[in-house]
Amino acid sequence: MKSRISMIVAGLLVAGMVMAQQAEIDRYNVEWDTPSENSAGSMPLGNGELGANLWVEKNGDLLFYLSRTDAISEANRLMKMGRVRVSLSPNPFREGLPFSQQLVLKDGAIYVTAGKDGEAVKFSFYMDPDQETAYLQMKGEVPYQVKVTAESWRKEPHVITKGEAPSAWLNEMPSWVHIEESADVFQPEGKDIVWYHQNESSVYDLIIKHQKKEAVAANFPDPVRNRIWGVDMSSKGLEKVNDSTFQSPKGIRQCELKLVTHSAQSASVAEWKKEVNRQARKTSAEKALQASRNWWTDFWKQSYIYVDIPEDPDFAYRLTQSYILQRYMLAGSGRGNFPVKFNGSIFTTDPKFTRASADYSPDYRNWGNDFWWQNTRLPYYAMLANGDFDQMQALFDFYLSRMSAFRTLAAKYYQAKGAFIPETVTVFGTYANGDYGWEREGHSPNEVLNIYIRHIWVQGLELSKLMLDYASYSGDEAFLREKALPAIKEFILYFDSRFRNGQGKIHITPTQSVETYWYGVENDMPSVAGLHYVLGALEKLPSHLLPEPDRQYYLQLKKDLPGLPQKRIAQGDVFLPAEVFLELRTNVENPELYAVFPFGLANFSNELCQTGIRTFRYRNFDSWYGWGQDGQEAAILGLVDEAAEMLRKKVGNTNPNHRFLAMWGPNYDWVPDQDHGSNLMLTLQNMVLQSYDKAYLLPCWPENWNVSFKLYTSRETQIEGQYKEGRLTFTRQGDMEVVEANKR
Repeated sequence: MKSRISMIVAGLLVAGMVMAQQAEIDRYNVEWDTPSENSAGSMPLGNGELGANLWVEKNGDLLFYLSRTDAISEANRLMKMGRVRVSLSPNPFREGLPFSQQLVLKDGAIYVTAGKDGEAVKFSFYMDPDQETAYLQMKGEVPYQVKVTAESWRKEPHVITKGEAPSAWLNEMPSWVHIEESADVFQPEGKDIVWYHQNESSVYDLIIKHQKKEAVAANFPDPVRNRIWGVDMSSKGLEKVNDSTFQSPKGIRQCELKLVTHSAQSASVAEWKKEVNRQARKTSAEKALQASRNWWTDFWKQSYIYVDIPEDPDFAYRLTQSYILQRYMLAGSGRGNFPVKFNGSIFTTDPKFTRASADYSPDYRNWGNDFWWQNTRLPYYAMLANGDFDQMQALFDFYLSRMSAFRTLAAKYYQAKGAFIPETVTVFGTYANGDYGWEREGHSPNEVLNIYIRHIWVQGLELSKLMLDYASYSGDEAFLREKALPAIKEFILYFDSRFRNGQGKIHITPTQSVETYWYGVENDMPSVAGLHYVLGALEKLPSHLLPEPDRQYYLQLKKDLPGLPQKRIAQGDVFLPAEVFLELRTNVENPELYAVFPFGLANFSNELCQTGIRTFRYRNFDSWYGWGQDGQEAAILGLVDEAAEMLRKKVGNTNPNHRFLAMWGPNYDWVPDQDHGSNLMLTLQNMVLQSYDKAYLLPCWPENWNVSFKLYTSRETQIEGQYKEGRLTFTRQGDMEVVEANKR
């Protein structure tokens, strides 16, 4: 009888939590009561592949940029697809009239209402979660003259200038380099407004030739050449007056825009249009809105963290909203054909609002379209605890589909077996020429000249950790067996075949400790910690996943590893950036703390905790913003006050030029800075839950803070709970043992 009562109580608790969080999410909608000045005052919206930034100006215009994760130009730049301007007369947005622009999170929609009672107009903007389509609907209480214009700034072919080179990561581009992007094409015929960009060339040719890879070019894909991407915009209630404009024949009370987007490679324009037409038939405004509401409602139910601080409710609200909006930003860009871009994602705005000197087109972003591993990885660590496993596929697909390139780089550059992922990777699987180096006289074709990144090896190990953790959290054994483990074996083989010394031990040199220590480095902490973590995790896999010969191979290799670099100081042991290194710092990372994050070898629950804490206390740099990992490191080590303080700093780091809260940065990169927002999430997640041999609840939680949460952990386990006024209650689904760490 007692067991039955306990089950009933647990069930009621879960039901109560679910109902509470459904009501709770509405508290964190974003609402503005005045129009914006420009795109810096835009709201982002995305369905995982397709993105938009929408804003309203006082002159009577509603505008939005459209973007995709795969709208890539000839220069390998991630482009905006265009801008749409909706102009109303009479102007309902003029100063003095009521106005509301609201992002409703559980709808995945933006609603704009303006004008006095009896003359108001309402816009609804949303996207189909499963199609590449957006909708804008207008309903007015009185007739309005409506004009819709599709705007492109790419009316003529464009040659990349030296000032724009960072947006294609062609830094220090010599004068002989000529890279041209074609003009957009507007289709004059038909009832719809159709425009597209067709790549007539590819920077791939320049890269392959300059890096002397012609003989192995077949191992490097080219997703740029012949790519076509664009928009088919149809209308209900408006008439096409030219190839870029719809207009109402008279004042109207309602109209609708349907924007079907598509990006495809090696397709003729006719084939591209055929696919667009096929997609257009698959959905409607009503179906799309309901699908959006269903998808986002389920998404917010999937996981959550709501913080309540009785003595500081304003900060608690802003912290929770920051967490929610960063998760929203990742969901809006995380289900596309390429990984989330750390430097702005698909939600960049006009670059001059991020950096005044960058007075270029909306296609500009600093750091280009390459994937810098140290930056790209951070959003994906945050997805694990949220259970956002579908969003992790783009990362895995991108790197695993380029294994032939990475095997070639290992063999060609380093005469090694296995596979090596460069720190910076183009969509082709190569270095960008800005990293490879332009001036090659006196240098071997296999030499990478960018000293910041040329000897960083940890990328494959971190990808291995993410894949192993994903499989454990999600239970996706098929992925682990068929994709992850074969790739992990190749990443391990790279170290085994390249870094054996005369005694048969692993001795990693030449190397560097990420971007901060370049000189005289041996056995860098990131690589050593990564090898210890990955080999330890492989050892624990069951026999039906890991064949015994592989297990024995990994066990032997683990015996041949160097220990974690550390030394004894007066206060005790501390971790080091490497076993051997020169004290000459060239960036502001703390690589000695990679034993804490991302690899978790030192954490609050084990014997290395004090070494980790001591190292944290004596770290060289405060790195709480941008890609700096201090917040989650403090949380992992159980440093309650430090982690809480860093959350306060992180929340306050939103860009002052931008209106939307989650437009972080630029910090080291660009706006919105996806690393900063993701590190905020990771800090809060690790304060609530950490997973090692057991799941630890509230390992780094202030006693006077309340919280309700639902998070994921290893062994396909979900934990939903509440901590209020010093009392923790929770339920568990899955077989991971749970420990109330706040009672330790």
